[in-house]
Amino acid sequence: MEIKPKLAVTGYRGIWGESLSEQISFEYARGYAKMIASLPRSEKKKVLIGRDARKSGIKIFGSVSRALEKENIEIVNAGIIPTPSVLLLVKKLNFDGGVMITASHNPPEYNGIKFIVSPGRLTNEEEVTTIEKFRKNLTVEEKTPSISKIKEKKIDNTEFRKIHIDEIIKNIDADMIRNKRFKVALDPINGAGSIIAKELLEELGCEVYEINEMQDGTFAHEPEPLPKNLGQIAETTLESKSDIGFALDPDADRLVAVSELGQVISEEHTLALVVKNVLSKEPGDIVINIASSRTSEDVARTYGHKTFKTKVGEANVLSKMLEIGAPVGGEGGGGAIYPKINTSRDGLVCMGLILELMAKENKKISEIVETLPRYVMRKEKIPVVEKADVLFEKLKKVFPEARLTEIDGVRFDWPDLSWLSVRASITEPIIRIFGEAKTEERINSLFQTAMLTLNQK
Repeated sequence: MEIKPKLAVTGYRGIWGESLSEQISFEYARGYAKMIASLPRSEKKKVLIGRDARKSGIKIFGSVSRALEKENIEIVNAGIIPTPSVLLLVKKLNFDGGVMITASHNPPEYNGIKFIVSPGRLTNEEEVTTIEKFRKNLTVEEKTPSISKIKEKKIDNTEFRKIHIDEIIKNIDADMIRNKRFKVALDPINGAGSIIAKELLEELGCEVYEINEMQDGTFAHEPEPLPKNLGQIAETTLESKSDIGFALDPDADRLVAVSELGQVISEEHTLALVVKNVLSKEPGDIVINIASSRTSEDVARTYGHKTFKTKVGEANVLSKMLEIGAPVGGEGGGGAIYPKINTSRDGLVCMGLILELMAKENKKISEIVETLPRYVMRKEKIPVVEKADVLFEKLKKVFPEARLTEIDGVRFDWPDLSWLSVRASITEPIIRIFGEAKTEERINSLFQTAMLTLNQK
């Protein structure tokens, strides 16, 4: 069953040359441009455009820039730069908006567009609806881009990178980190974080062993930063005798750590480690998405704070964080949000906060991870074979004893703290199944029932 991509709070993603093209990019960007042009803030609007290192990015940049210019919006080209950098720069430099050309952790054949609004956050559901309304109402003439070739040229974004690095440095105890003189292995997967991540670590006094550092978009492994994809950085961390290893996804908004023992730490623990550090100095309730590990929730509870859960999607988490004034939150896939620095998932901020935690506790990262609550988590994805709602109804019938939550697909919770979350992906034509339990036997049993119900072997 084919599902067509659509614009969501995470942006629009598609396979280049199939569900994403220069024309599709132009139309969505024109809809966004009309929304920005309608804002009352300034007479001449200005929008920042960045992109990750995927090779199709320059063509999408051409479509996006032409669409913005058609609405008399001035554009500033930030070149190849992380998504969180663009979000921070929109805020710090008072841009009216921003566009990030990236498919984040999706496979190499994908690309996409994330739309950003002032003061530096991704579009929410209401704004997505507005963009779609403008796009659907485009006239035939408005859908026609001017014909002009965009020549690829190297952009010097040194000053932009410095702004991001400086903002991180001034909001953590940089001197304490420098005094530890950490050795750090780094894998930015030849993506947008290749230059800035090393610069940040060196600014923090770290000795850096970097692999896959070319910004050429040729991913050295599957781009989603999951333990099964991170054998290279695990090996490099061990061989270089580093204190910790860091792996970024292609647009550097997600981070996974590797222990000094060469063991990849669960991507869910990136958020838990950041929560542990932040709550030790800034009290407050936290926000996570509904498919994130209980580990962060348990950490918050040890500090006497509650956890609020939202639909999956950075914009959804951030919206709730701003509503309740949460000092920290994020998504369990390696994306923490620390609004004191940046109102977005930020892999670079995560690096700084994890190093600060290690320095503050004067412990090895493996020792800190050992103190975290233990759960067994499993994640699977299956192709869409029928409508998601039909699948969800089947699951409700086989898990009638569980507590049901339906804010994003279906989530089932049991008294023994095990849970399952099943939802349709908003970035790929798949159903995602996440779950967690105290034992491997329990989570495997739940998954077996769920997969059989969904007609999967």
